Formats: sequence, structure tokens, C-alpha cells
Amino acid sequence: MRRLLYLGFAFPPGVASAFPEVIPAGHGFETALITALGRHFEIQSVGLLPTAEADLPPTRDHSPGLPHQLLLVDQAPELFHRWRSARRLRRWYQELVRACWQPDAILVYNLPPVFNDFIRWLHRQPARPATVLLLADSSTLGRRLSFTKRLRYQCKPMIWPDEVMLPFFDACVGLGRDTERFFAPRKTPWLWLPGACDPADAPPWQPPSHVGPIRFGYFGALAGHSGVMELARTFLAANLPATLHVCGYGKLAADLRALAASDPRLKFDGLLPRPTDCLTWAQNLDVLVNPRPAGCGNENNFPSKLFSYALTGRAILTSRLSGTDEVLGEAADYFDPQDFSRALARQLRALAAQPRPGLAERGRALRERIMANYTWSHASVRLAGFIAQTLAAPPSGRHAGRPLPGAVSGT
Repeated sequence: MRRLLYLGFAFPPGVASAFPEVIPAGHGFETALITALGRHFEIQSVGLLPTAEADLPPTRDHSPGLPHQLLLVDQAPELFHRWRSARRLRRWYQELVRACWQPDAILVYNLPPVFNDFIRWLHRQPARPATVLLLADSSTLGRRLSFTKRLRYQCKPMIWPDEVMLPFFDACVGLGRDTERFFAPRKTPWLWLPGACDPADAPPWQPPSHVGPIRFGYFGALAGHSGVMELARTFLAANLPATLHVCGYGKLAADLRALAASDPRLKFDGLLPRPTDCLTWAQNLDVLVNPRPAGCGNENNFPSKLFSYALTGRAILTSRLSGTDEVLGEAADYFDPQDFSRALARQLRALAAQPRPGLAERGRALRERIMANYTWSHASVRLAGFIAQTLAAPPSGRHAGRPLPGAVSGT
């Protein structure tokens, strides 16, 4: 069996629920994908955490996670902890190889400074494994950085712009459909893998039992990039004979709670105890809305909550962004994020006027589509095949042990 080293951010098992401010979607994505990938590779993993191992809760719960072989820290003071973590990672890797565990490939989640430093170090070695980037998101790729910002990057230790790091990878797995444009000109192999779901998380499907006005809903991150505040304001301004229900965690929680207190059409339920509780909560709704706007780097990621939305068996309204229409197909409803407020309001009005049974049937069709085509088992098979193709490329295609043309010199 091939060997894979994974570098990511997922917490160890039993502690994720203690950090709701940093968990939401990424932790669940990493945990599910790497666990499923374990059927295809012998895996060792490294976790980069926002807190020291000694500060993790001593009492563990049932939250999922990855049993890392090494835990690193990235917290204030950043320079000290990043330098120390990078040094520990290099030493641990050398010991791993001396113990005759040589990975065939290294899969890296995003482009944090500690992992970037390690990948650059690998490229200075006489030989190295294939390096595969798992690009979940990037707020800077595709954006032109000002001269002053580039200068600040050059002056900061262990900081490299995302675009500078791309040539250091032999292949890329992108969650966002549009990320292919950063790799096609380089002829770097690229795979679109928007995410997946576990059908076992789906509650039994049943049509809505409530009566009265249509109920819209949102669960997920309560942050600026999610568009949830714009959704609430657009919904209330549209003056619909409907209600909007919101739950989640984030910096906008207090603002949404205050807005809900001023208008009974907006219902705010805060943070639910477990992520799977959101699916049960959504059974009392008719349409789930993903209002993710253009910008904020959203073109470079994928709204993974759409897979959870689909498992609820409820109708979905989403912005047409990052390939959402390719995943959900014709059963979902879409609005143009480039004309956010007007397009969203128009679709909300149309859905509020539709019969509830028709919405329920479309929700069931979405659920069946996702459960048939987007499971973690399917995703791991695709990713394992992609990594195998990368390994089959001639070593010269991986610049084995040689500096990359045009690579930034330095650390």
C-alpha cells in the first residue's frame, strides 16, 4: 500500500467541540476525507492547531478528529511558534524517514506559513516525495496585490504569497471550480473535489408537517464571507409573507440576535450543540439558503454546507458560484451573486409563492442526487486515483531534488 503524509488543521478526536470559533466546515471536511482515504493509503498525519497540546481539553467527547502523529502550534506570538513548529516538523520528518517510513506523496491542506516552509525545505533536498496541494480556499489568489503589500510580505519571516507557493506543488486538488485557472497555464495536474457527505448523517426524509407561510433557513458560519447578514437584510426588506430562521456560530451572532429581536419574521437560534443537530433543525423548514457572495476569496472555495443542506431533503436556493450548479443540478434554485440583493430578493419572492409540496419534492430530488454521487467513499476513490496518476509521472516532472524554475530563493 502506498504511503501518504497529510499536513492539515483538523483537531484530534474528542476535542473539536471545545473550539466552535475555529471549527465549522474545515475540520469536518478534513476528518471525513482523510479517514476515507485511509482505505487507499497508509497514512501518517500532522495537525497544525491554534492552541498548544497541553491546552486541549483533558476530558474528551465524541467529536470526530484525526489521530495525528505530530501536533504543531500556530498562535501568538506567531513568529516564535511558527519557527518552532517548522523546526519540529522538519526534524520529525527526518526521523520518520530514518525509521524507514518514506511517504510516496505529501498532501497539504492550504498554504499556511509552517507548511510552506516545510515544502520549500523539501525542494532543497536531494530527493523528495510528490507534493499535492489540497486548496480549500484562498483570499488572495486571483487578486492583484499592491506593491506595498508585496513589500510587507518580503519583509515578514516565513510569509510567502499564495501564488508564489503554487510552483512548489506537483498537483492540486481544488474545492473551488474556478481554481483550475491558476494551474492550467503551468500544466499542473488539477482535480476538482468540491466535497462530499456521509449519508448516515441524513435524517429520515419526510415532507414538512407545518402549515402557514414558507419558512426559509440558513445554518453555517455567521461571518462576513458567508453573506448571512446580507441575506437577513434582503429578506426583511423584501417584506415577504414568510419567516427566515438562522442558526450557527461566528462574529455576526450578536448582530443577528439584535436584528431578530427587532423583527419577528427573523428567528435566530444561535449555536446548536452538535453539527448534526442542524439537519434535524432544518426539518422544520421549507427552503435552505446559501447566500455566499462573490468576493472574499469565495471563488476559490466551495460552500461545503450545501452537502448538509441536501441531506435534509429540503429545497435549496444558492448563489451560482464555484460550481454549485454543477453539484446540485436542476433541482436547486440559483441567484446571480454579481447582482446580489436584487437577484436574491427576486428568488425569495418566487419561492415564497410556491406550493409547499412542490418544494418538498425538489428537496427530495436534491437529497437523492447528493447521496448517490457525492459520498466520502466516492471522493476518496477519485482523490486516490488522482494521487496515483501524479505518482506515475516521471520524477523529472516533480523537479526531484532540484530548485524550481523561477522559484523564490530564500529560506
